[in-house]
Amino acid sequence: MSTVLDKSAVKLDQAHQDIHVRRYKPRIGAIVENIDLGRPLSDDNRRTLNQALVDHGVLFIREQTLTPEQHVGFAKIFGNPIRKNIYLPAVAGFPEIEVIAHSDKTQSGGTDNWHVDVSWQHQPPKATVLHAQEIPEGGGGDTIWTSSTGVYDLLDPDLARYFEKLYAVNTFFASPKKQHLSDLLSGYDSPDGKSETVEESLARVRDAAQKFPPIEVPVIKTHPQNGRKLVFVNEGHTSHLLGVSKTASQSLLNYLYDLIKTPEVQARFEWKAGDVAIWDNRQVQHYAARDYGSARRRIHRVTLEHDGVF
Repeated sequence: MSTVLDKSAVKLDQAHQDIHVRRYKPRIGAIVENIDLGRPLSDDNRRTLNQALVDHGVLFIREQTLTPEQHVGFAKIFGNPIRKNIYLPAVAGFPEIEVIAHSDKTQSGGTDNWHVDVSWQHQPPKATVLHAQEIPEGGGGDTIWTSSTGVYDLLDPDLARYFEKLYAVNTFFASPKKQHLSDLLSGYDSPDGKSETVEESLARVRDAAQKFPPIEVPVIKTHPQNGRKLVFVNEGHTSHLLGVSKTASQSLLNYLYDLIKTPEVQARFEWKAGDVAIWDNRQVQHYAARDYGSARRRIHRVTLEHDGVF
């Protein structure tokens, strides 16, 4: 008796990888092991990765060789790629891929700040997928993530209820380093190989300020998939709280920022060339350590569009 094979089932079986998700830190992060992003992934693999991102906030995958097409294809597992960060250049031929690259000039004494990507817009990205291209030889350039849900869990219950009633203002110009913004954004290489000038960077900053005026956001939000409450204000983009005095606003924000910097809710990742990181922009904040002097650090980024539920 002959057996008729279901071709779609065979194809699915061939695509399946026996991946393993291992917790990275107690409250945030996971390492995805036994996975090759250069090969197809089954529907079950995709479901596993999506659930792991919701459960852990940020995922790390070591030593992956990816073309830009493969990077974009993998990112589509988590959402729709979109160019959201207007001040990062695109990789030639791949408009969905932005480049995080720092020159000597951008490294002179600067440090990053804790932030939620593009939270100065009403629809910030859902998630981000990074692929490390060039890492400083002498080390440095780690990225640190903190769990916004973990930060909420650190709040006294009475204080948490108070914060749930408050709104904050997020703006493109809230960064404490705004006076150096043009320097930070200059020096990037465009697809044609030319470095952007300070004047060109300033023009993009002015354009962003006109297109995206300050917005009001709740201090506490709820993640749409895991149902956990989280702190949504951030040092990089929040200017003040509404309905309280200037002094009270800054004191309350400083209190939340101190909790965001608590090591127990953080995961620090030491990059190596080829490493991939995926984070849920709705439930984590991040900080890029600029401790590598004039060395180069270059990472490809795919940003995923707001999904309409957060």
